[in-house]
Amino acid sequence: MKLLLSLSVIIGAIVMASTLSCNVCKFRFLSFCVSGSSTADCSGNCSLTKAFAGSTSLFTKQACDTNCVSNTTTQTDAIFNLDYQKSCCATDLCNSGNSAKISLSLGLGVLLLWLLNSV
Repeated sequence: MKLLLSLSVIIGAIVMASTLSCNVCKFRFLSFCVSGSSTADCSGNCSLTKAFAGSTSLFTKQACDTNCVSNTTTQTDAIFNLDYQKSCCATDLCNSGNSAKISLSLGLGVLLLWLLNSV
């Protein structure tokens, strides 16, 4: 019984010490990574930084950040007047940042309206 308990504690410690896998892209415009997309093992948290001009999203950056805590912060650049929103997360590949998602019903509704307008 002690052996089973010791073994489960060791396995739990190994799982806790394992690294996190994060998406890495230095410059993503729309859904295309300009700088080459990859995944990396990370000892900190994954981060996703989005740049906005007003309410329009311009580009994003995905990274592994050792000093990032799991929250969302917004900062404004004084030179270009851009808002930067940085979010951190602590699960594998959690910084995907796919914000251009469309539901099937919305897509079918738009298609139906387009078809009705063209008739």
